[in-house]
Amino acid sequence: QETASDLVPSSPHFLSSLAAMAEKTRRKVRPGAIEPDPLEAAILVHYEVEEFLEDGRSEKKKAVKKVKVTSLNNDCDLNMVAQDIVDKCKLISQSKHGVVVECLETLLQRLGGGKSPDDVDDWEAQWNAQRRSALERYVGESQISMDGMTISLDNLETYLEMLYEESMEEKIKGTFMILQLVRDPDNLEHLITNEQFLGALTRIFREEAKKSMDLVINIVYIFFAFSNFSNFHQFMTEYKMGEMVVKVIELELKRDQHRKEDFANRSKDLSAEEAEREAKKLKITKKKQDKLLFVCIHVLLNIAEDITVEKRMKKKGITKLLVQMLSRKSEELLMLTITFLKKLSIFKENKDEMRECGISSELIRFLPHSSDEMTMAAMRLMLNLSFDTEIRSDMVKDGIIPKLVSLLKRPQFRHMSLKLLYHISMDDKCKSMFTYTDCIPMVVNMVHNFPEKFVEKTLIALAVNLAGNVRNAEAMADGENLNSFMSRLFQTKDPLLAKMLRNLSQHDGPVKLRFAEFVSDLAALVRQTENPDLLVELLGILGNMTMTEIPFSQILVDYDLINFLHQHLAQGASEDDIVLEIVIFIGTCVSDPKCAPIFANSQLVAVLYDLMADKQEDDEIVLQITYTFFRCLQHESTRDVLLNHTQVVSYFVDLLYDKNAEIRKMADQTLDLVMEYDPEWAKQIRLRKFQIYNAEWLQAIERDEGLAIGGFQGGRRKNMDLSPEEDFQDEMDVKSMRGMIDAMQEEDDDDFGYRD
Repeated sequence: QETASDLVPSSPHFLSSLAAMAEKTRRKVRPGAIEPDPLEAAILVHYEVEEFLEDGRSEKKKAVKKVKVTSLNNDCDLNMVAQDIVDKCKLISQSKHGVVVECLETLLQRLGGGKSPDDVDDWEAQWNAQRRSALERYVGESQISMDGMTISLDNLETYLEMLYEESMEEKIKGTFMILQLVRDPDNLEHLITNEQFLGALTRIFREEAKKSMDLVINIVYIFFAFSNFSNFHQFMTEYKMGEMVVKVIELELKRDQHRKEDFANRSKDLSAEEAEREAKKLKITKKKQDKLLFVCIHVLLNIAEDITVEKRMKKKGITKLLVQMLSRKSEELLMLTITFLKKLSIFKENKDEMRECGISSELIRFLPHSSDEMTMAAMRLMLNLSFDTEIRSDMVKDGIIPKLVSLLKRPQFRHMSLKLLYHISMDDKCKSMFTYTDCIPMVVNMVHNFPEKFVEKTLIALAVNLAGNVRNAEAMADGENLNSFMSRLFQTKDPLLAKMLRNLSQHDGPVKLRFAEFVSDLAALVRQTENPDLLVELLGILGNMTMTEIPFSQILVDYDLINFLHQHLAQGASEDDIVLEIVIFIGTCVSDPKCAPIFANSQLVAVLYDLMADKQEDDEIVLQITYTFFRCLQHESTRDVLLNHTQVVSYFVDLLYDKNAEIRKMADQTLDLVMEYDPEWAKQIRLRKFQIYNAEWLQAIERDEGLAIGGFQGGRRKNMDLSPEEDFQDEMDVKSMRGMIDAMQEEDDDDFGYRD
């Protein structure tokens, strides 16, 4: 059983100094709160040390000990690990064993094992609730001597006087004393209303910020203490604390860049030993700078609760500064930076600026990161950004797809990976990239083995998008996969699974051919289901079955589909999406010559004609009905019904005026087919086309001769009368035109004046 854990104090120098003083002083250690570390796999133990000095005075100091847990996983016994920690850490009594177990459970949840929270938001809320522990840790790690001074609000003037001393050490010490005061929330309200205090603090910050990093860190931590309470934010805004903090961040990033360039230039002339020493100094400075940047970002994140303040930060360039900080190494700083960027990313202006700064390439390196929390935070930010098409494209270019597929194998990242992959799969040009990864086999396997009745929406949505690509479809339907999908569909009647199968069935070739054996079962399910969402998808699959070998005539009879179609095409009986799929299905069926007599003997042809007029504002339905009639005209039985029992030809002529180019094209092809089969109609159609295509010329004739020429006005009309026996002389009684019309009627095969 793994029970080893490392006990690493967060401040070894502080503890060693306490040991050195033990010979001259007496001390009492009082253990305090025990809580999980908000960023690492560790437990924080708060404690207070009271030292009794030789002169009788006492001094209290608060500190935090960090107990790192290196062996925490889903298989370990939490009670044994907790007992091991209690035995090794003298600050934790046996009575706190249960508290330690609770902390370990929280850490295990965050790492993705054990009882997972309902959503990652729970972890984020918990982390935000513990942010203030950063102040306690900083104070505990500080090496500033108190010189026996008692921290009291009564001594505030003394601390402020220290800010005016010439010595920088005194100024730093004065700010540290004030920092001790703001640790007590009861002092904050008095301090924030003290104009002398705020004026002095902000003045020294503006004037001395470039001279001492320690001074700046102390003051920013004071700002941080106030920023944790929303009711103090207006005072911080009045004294422009946020603006000053932004300037500090900008200054430190410039300094860091300058140090790097200077070191790179000087290292060429340094010996190996000197270069190593300089590199070590640079590393120490960078670590200290990370601490300053960390608290600066904390302050800005807190006061950015007010959207007005956030907008001001945006104008000061905070977005660009945050993106620059993604290249740093400190995990705490990176986590805070990503959290802030996620908050900013919900606004288009910030998102666009992040794209211009190349945030995609910066975030990709966090997939994965050694810290699971960091990986999850980066994925959440990328999810926000992935709604932007250009950023999605950048992510794909940077190689995000294989990284997400790899993370798909890890349960704690699976849901977020699926969301990101779904967004990427919306772009048609990206769908083919999934073919060359393990994504398709994994998605197919997850769909097959999903434990609940309906497949989880994000997972099946990704599968639906992937099925839209022909190569992906072939991989998804390979082997026994299609049989398993169909079996699950018949058992669960999952509408989204049916949508995925519908996308698979749309591709001509071997995939579509494999659906042929399931057509009868799908028709049976169509008759059984009462779910309109499922019905739409089932009809869509049947509508895609354009193979000639499918016996639709037998299926129509065996499952009484004619009556079923009648019921759903009745006015107001079904939603438009169901009506549309029924029309497409009829168009597929009527391609089979054996189905034509069945439709001719029913009232479906007349129903479709009435539906065409009723749905004249719906372009898609009108287009599909026109195509279905085009198919019906190819068979004698249905052609007779259309030409002799409806006025559909007049409607097709009217459709030649339609604004939709596809409808005009389909109507023109259908009229050509009418002309081919019926010479009488051919004369009238030629004349109508002549009028349509030469309307401007006819209008010019009318203006020149002052004659009234009738004609169509365009647009769709429900009822139009046009028959082979009708005389057109009442429309065109112009003598100059009659000869032309007569000539056109005498020459049936001529295309006089007709431009197609």
